[in-house]
Amino acid sequence: MKVAVTRLREKEDGTVELFKRYGLEAVPVPTIRSCPPHDPASLESLVEMVTAQKIDFLIFTSTLGVSKFFEKSSVIPAGITILSVGPKTARKVNDLGCRSEMLDSFSSDNFAEHLKDRASGSKIGIARAGVPDKELIFALESLGATVVEGICYELESVPNDLKDMILDQTVDAVIFTSAKSFLASGLEKKDVGVVITVAIGPKTANSMLKKGVEPNLVGSGTLESCAALLKELYINKKKE
Repeated sequence: MKVAVTRLREKEDGTVELFKRYGLEAVPVPTIRSCPPHDPASLESLVEMVTAQKIDFLIFTSTLGVSKFFEKSSVIPAGITILSVGPKTARKVNDLGCRSEMLDSFSSDNFAEHLKDRASGSKIGIARAGVPDKELIFALESLGATVVEGICYELESVPNDLKDMILDQTVDAVIFTSAKSFLASGLEKKDVGVVITVAIGPKTANSMLKKGVEPNLVGSGTLESCAALLKELYINKKKE
């Protein structure tokens, strides 16, 4: 089974090998790319607050956010608690010499649940892409926290061959790794054909549904969960 993966090029490391372990062939097809923030002021401000230990919790929502933040500040004071959205992000933090808590459910929606008993009266920094997440901010502020965002990078659409690959049936499945990667693909219901569509998590699935594309499979927020679901589907089809 050939699987198109719409992951950012900067995050492709290990993707092909991961899918091989599940007996699948990954075909990287990025629909977005990262670029420097349009205005670096918010990131610079967050870095200054972290350095001065004026932040209680520092949230990373992606490995790329970790990389971009640490380019500006290589030291995070021990008194600041770092939280990572998933295992790869946590591992990136650890590789750079810091310890990180990790969410049990790999979606930014769950940061508030993770911090529900500790957030009141705290100041929370979020190092993220320039994609608004009003629900996350509202959830954290509802707990009594003050939220400070630092835009580490922007995401923009790039030309890609995904529609042609689906039309020509050169891939059997496509995984959308974020709501942004799906929207940037420009795919509509009529473009999907018989390809198996996979959302990396519920938030991405919701974005797809709003455009009339119902995902066949929904992962738990990691590529590995998507690979496992596709392998199970593939095995079941062979049995039929």
